[in-house]
Amino acid sequence: MIGNDLVDLEDSETRPEERHERFDERVFCTVERESIGASGAPDRLRWILWAAKEAAYKVARKADERAVFSPPRFQVHVDATLRGRVHFAGRDYALLIDEAPGRVHAVASEKPWESHECLSRVITWDAEAQLAGKAVRALARREIAAALDLPAEELEIEREGRIPVLSLGGRPLDVDLSLTHHGRFLAFACDLRDGAAAWRRRRSRRSSSGEAHL
Repeated sequence: MIGNDLVDLEDSETRPEERHERFDERVFCTVERESIGASGAPDRLRWILWAAKEAAYKVARKADERAVFSPPRFQVHVDATLRGRVHFAGRDYALLIDEAPGRVHAVASEKPWESHECLSRVITWDAEAQLAGKAVRALARREIAAALDLPAEELEIEREGRIPVLSLGGRPLDVDLSLTHHGRFLAFACDLRDGAAAWRRRRSRRSSSGEAHL
């Protein structure tokens, strides 16, 4: 299972003057607060840690719907390569941070990265916020369809609770998916390994039998 989160570093919500004075105390554990205080770029690190916590929570929630987002309990360890882990409730989640000017994108996984065929993408978005959910679903459908050689118009993303679920022609695909948007950016991350393998086998069987595939 996989989860992602995105922070627009230039959004009004992330500006230092808008942050509540007790924000760090409520959100970060002692070690994290010390790291922020010692950093030469504290705002950058602050939002890397926040995105990592949110991404790991999405994985934990998929594993157990009773999981509660208590930020200090999601303890983030990230190194200079922007890889690391998030420790929560006795488990470690693999962490990867994708950083670019103006934003950070965190992807967390219940398994090591080599166990995945991970696809993710971040794009800029300048339309109304209420349309961002629709836009990020369209982005995920387009990119996943290209990766799996499937017709994007037949892919659907619905929600079971708050968890996005991908299906093709009404049939669930074994592709774990996470969506996020904030400010000027949209992003998705998914684990294609099981779904990709299944659809490649199906295409191979259809091709060898002379059938057209979906």
